[in-house]
Amino acid sequence: MKRRKAFTLLEIMIGMLILSGVLIIYMQSMQSSRKKNEFYSEHFIASIMAAKVVESCFQETDINLYGIEALGLVDDDGKNLNFSTPVTDGQTVFFKTPEITDEQYPHLYSMFSKDFMLDINSEKAAKQHFKLDTAFSWKATTGAGKFNFMCNFPGSVLVKEPHSTFAFPEAKLEKKLVERFFEQKNKNLGTIISSPTAREVALSTGRIYFSVSSLLADKPFTQSFETAEKLAAEPHAPNSAKYHQATDIYFNIARDILDLSLYLKPEVERLNRDLDKIDSMDLRTRTRLQVFIKRAGHAVDKLRQIFLISVNEAASRYREQMKSSTSLRHQRLMIEKCLSMHRLMMVSVDFCEGVFVSGDPRSIIRAEYSRLLAELEKFFADKDPSIMRLAAQERKFVQNNQIKERYFVCDLVYQLFAEISSLQTKLPDPDPGVPDPDLTVIGQPSGNGTAVGAVTWAQDQLNGGSGKGLNVNNGKKICDDPTAWNDWCLAFVNAAYNRSKEELLAESAIEAYNAMKRGGKILTTGRPPAGAIMFTDASSSYPYGHIFIATGRTNENGEPLVISTGSAASFDGVREMTLAEMINLSSGRYLGYVAP
Repeated sequence: MKRRKAFTLLEIMIGMLILSGVLIIYMQSMQSSRKKNEFYSEHFIASIMAAKVVESCFQETDINLYGIEALGLVDDDGKNLNFSTPVTDGQTVFFKTPEITDEQYPHLYSMFSKDFMLDINSEKAAKQHFKLDTAFSWKATTGAGKFNFMCNFPGSVLVKEPHSTFAFPEAKLEKKLVERFFEQKNKNLGTIISSPTAREVALSTGRIYFSVSSLLADKPFTQSFETAEKLAAEPHAPNSAKYHQATDIYFNIARDILDLSLYLKPEVERLNRDLDKIDSMDLRTRTRLQVFIKRAGHAVDKLRQIFLISVNEAASRYREQMKSSTSLRHQRLMIEKCLSMHRLMMVSVDFCEGVFVSGDPRSIIRAEYSRLLAELEKFFADKDPSIMRLAAQERKFVQNNQIKERYFVCDLVYQLFAEISSLQTKLPDPDPGVPDPDLTVIGQPSGNGTAVGAVTWAQDQLNGGSGKGLNVNNGKKICDDPTAWNDWCLAFVNAAYNRSKEELLAESAIEAYNAMKRGGKILTTGRPPAGAIMFTDASSSYPYGHIFIATGRTNENGEPLVISTGSAASFDGVREMTLAEMINLSSGRYLGYVAP
C-alpha cells in the first residue's frame, strides 16, 4: 500500500469551509451574547433607578401624610399627575440628590441623557391610597426596553369616625342626677322632668359634669400634671431621662383629655342645640339644672386649658429633643410628633385664653410654628430633602388656612373647642356676677331680703313659676289671677326684698327713687348686677314712675334683662324683657339703678 503524505486541496478547502462556518457561528454567538449582556445591564440599571424612586416615595410618605403631593405626583386636589421626564440635570425630584450631570458622572450622563426616560403613572385606589407605576424605558442600540415597579402609597389623611375609650358608668347616672342636681330622693328623672328632650339635656349635663369633675379630682391625674410642671421648671438637658419623662407626661395628659373630649362631644352638642328646651321646666328644676350646666361649662373650660398647656409644652420639648438627637431616624420621629402638636396649637389660636402667662396667643403660636419650619429648612438643607419638602408644604397649608382641612385630628379638636366656646356664650355671664338661685324662696309669698332671693322670687312669678307671691295690697297671687300685680310695681319689688328696704316703703316708685337719690345710691353707668333695683321716670303709662328688678343677665346682644310687672295699659302679670324694651314700654326716661 502507498503511504499518504499530505492533505489534498479538496480536503483543505472543505476544512476551510468548516472552520469558516464555525467562526461565523462563534462570532454571531459572541455578538448576540454581547447584546444580551448590554441589554441585561441596562435592565439592571433601570431596576436600580426604579427602586430609588420607590424608596424616595417610602421616605417621603413615612414622615409626610401628603408626601405623594409634595413629590409632585398628584396636584393640590389629589388629582393624578402622569408624566414622562429625563433624569439628568435635576429634571426630576427623584434624582436631584445627587444630580446626574455631565461633569460628575459623564458615563451615566451619556447613557441616561440619550436612552433613558422616567415614566410615572399614579392611580387613586381604594381607601384613599395611590397605586404608583414607576417605569424606566430606554431605546439603545440593543433595542427598546422597559422596567416597571408598582407599589401602593398613602395619598391623603383618612377621615375616620372618632371613637373614645372613655366609659362612663351610666347605671348610676339617673340616681346621681336626681339626688345631686335636684336634691330629691327615691324618684326617677321622668317624674321630675316631663319633657324627653329636657331630660336628655339633664343627662348630658350629668355626663359632662361628673366625668370632668372626676378627672380633675383624680389624684393620679393631678399628681402627674404637677410632676410634669415641676420637671419642666428644672434645668434638664433635652437628651436626659427626666426631660423625656416630662415630655411623655404632657403628651399622655393631652391624649387622655382628648379621649374624654371625644366622649363629651355629642353631649356638648346636645346642650348647644337643646339648651332652650329646659325653659319648659318649673322654676326650681330649671334653676337647679342651670346651676350645674354652668358648673359643667366651667369644668370643661378648665380641661381645655390643661389640654392646650400640655400640647404647647409637648411641642416645645419635642423640638428641643429633635435638635439634640444625633440619629436621623430619631430626628424624623421627633419632627413628626412636634409638627402634630404645633398643628393642634395652630387650630386652637382662638381658644387659648389662660394658656400663656403673657402675650397674644395668636402671635405666639404662629411665631413658634414659623420658627420651627425655618429650623427644619436650615438644619436639613443638605441632610434630608423629604423634610425640606415637608416644611415647604406646611408653610403652604398655613398660608392657605388648610390645617383643619388637611389633618383630621386638628379638625376634630377645633370642632370640640368651637362647641365648648359656643356653649359658654349661652351660659350666664359671671361678670359682674349672676349668683346661683336661692331655692328657699320659691313658692313663698315674698323674698328673704337678699338680692339673690329677690331675683329668684321674682323669676318664680314668671310664666312657668309657682306664681305664689302674695300682693298684700289686694290679697291676690298670679297663680290665681294674672292681674295680681298689675300697677303694683313698687309693691312687687318691696315684696321681693321682703319689705326690708326703708326707701321702698314710699307712696310711689318715683318717691322711692328720690329717696334713693338723696341717699346717694343711684348709679347710671355699668351693667346692673343681679337684684339691682331699677327706675324709669313718670310718664303717661306710669304716672307715678316705674320700678323693676335686674336679673344680672344679658341677651345675645349684651342688653340687660329685667323683670317687670305689667299694668292695665300694657300687659298682665310679670315678664322678663330687655331694659330697652322696658324703657319703650313705660315711655319714661331711664333714671338708673341701685346696686344691692
